[in-house]
Formats: sequence, structure tokens, C-alpha cells
Amino acid sequence: MKQKKTSTRLQRLDELTGLLKANDHNLVSDLAENLGVSPRTIMRDLEILIEKGYPIETCPGRGGGVSLHKHWGLGRLHFNYKEIIDLLLSLAVMEKLHSPIFLSNLKSIRHKIAASFPEEQRKQVQAVRKRILLSEIASESNFTPPEPDNKSILKSSANSVYEAFFEMKMIKINYHDVKGAQTERTIEPHFIMLCWPVWYILAWDHLRSDARCFRLDRIQKAKLENEKFKLKSSQTLIGKLENFTVRL
Repeated sequence: MKQKKTSTRLQRLDELTGLLKANDHNLVSDLAENLGVSPRTIMRDLEILIEKGYPIETCPGRGGGVSLHKHWGLGRLHFNYKEIIDLLLSLAVMEKLHSPIFLSNLKSIRHKIAASFPEEQRKQVQAVRKRILLSEIASESNFTPPEPDNKSILKSSANSVYEAFFEMKMIKINYHDVKGAQTERTIEPHFIMLCWPVWYILAWDHLRSDARCFRLDRIQKAKLENEKFKLKSSQTLIGKLENFTVRL
């Protein structure tokens, strides 16, 4: 195996946990080689994980090794608040599909996940959730398909908008509207809205000095700015649009 350097013990413990989750059986020698440390260091790290409550099992002999208990589940996963939002948003979007089978428990699952995190993290999650809006699925008569732009360009722009949204920073975009006109705007991405399958950004537009709605797939280029913005009231922004409701 190719050796990999780890900068801190905390990072190494996270990577070690990931390796244990990924494989049913792990030899200490393989774990040590993968993380670029000695087997003795791996044994010390395993002791730390055990003290933290990780259900680590050892199986001596050929074919044995180190593993996490097979019933190790979601309750022991560690998420940052951005990952929590992604998870909750995914569940909320799935609810919108109104499937007659398999999806009947999504709402209760979503509530249990939200309630399982520490109070401070729940506050962060709640603050961001209020800025994510879900509309009904677009009807065929009103639906206009996503722009057929280069996927790598769209992904790059979406990532920049995503970061600006979470960090509450201004972002400079190159935007082309439905008529093909292109403009450069500096915007404050206050809300993200989904009218499946199209994503929108509800923002304060410095070019127009007013609230504007931008389709994410029509943003050709996006550059994150250092300047932060303060969240405007929902009445100032959401009041300018109809048919969007907070559902997440």
C-alpha cells in the first residue's frame, strides 16, 4: 500500500475511523502502512478510540484483524453542519416526490436526525434551514429544462455559490438570462430555492439595488468575494416572489 502522511493525531484518528468503517477486517500492519505510522502508534490510536466509545473488536489469528462492531450505525457518525444540511435537504427533496412506497418515514427520520445533534449545532442547522426554500415540483406547462451548459462550469459555479451561501459572503457572477443577455452582477445569496429540478438563488442584486432571483444553471462564472453581508428580512426578499414556501 502507498504510504500517506497525516499532519495531526486528530486527522489520523478520523482517517483511521474511516478505514475501520470501510473494511470488515483490518490488519494493524496494513493500517499503519496506510497512515504512514508505526503499528505501535496504531495500537495507541485504537486505545483512544475505544476510550471514546467506539466499539472496536479484535479477532486474533489468520483472517482476523481489527474492525468496528457490525451494528455500528448512524448514531455514531460525526457530521459538520454543512453535511447535516445536505442530508436534511436530500430527505426533504425526496419527500417532494410523493412516492407511494419506501418514502413514508422520511419526515420522522428527518426530525430524529435534527434532534440528535448538540444544542449549539442544532442552532446552526436551524439558522441555515430557514434560508432553504422548497417549492412544489414544476408542472410540465411551467417547466423549462436546465441549461445545457458544460457540466464542469456549472459544478464550479454551484460550489462557489454554495460556499458564499453558507459563509454569507458576496459573490460576483456572470449571468445570462432567458433572452440570452449577459451581465456581471455582485450579489448576496440570502436564500436557495428548489422548484424541482431547477435550483434558484434569491439574492440582493447590487447592480439593480433590489432583490432578484437567479437560476443556478444560468450562472456562467462565479467568484467568491471577501466581503460579508447581513441577512435581510424575509419580508424584503421572499415577499417579491410567489409560490415558494419554507418546507425544510
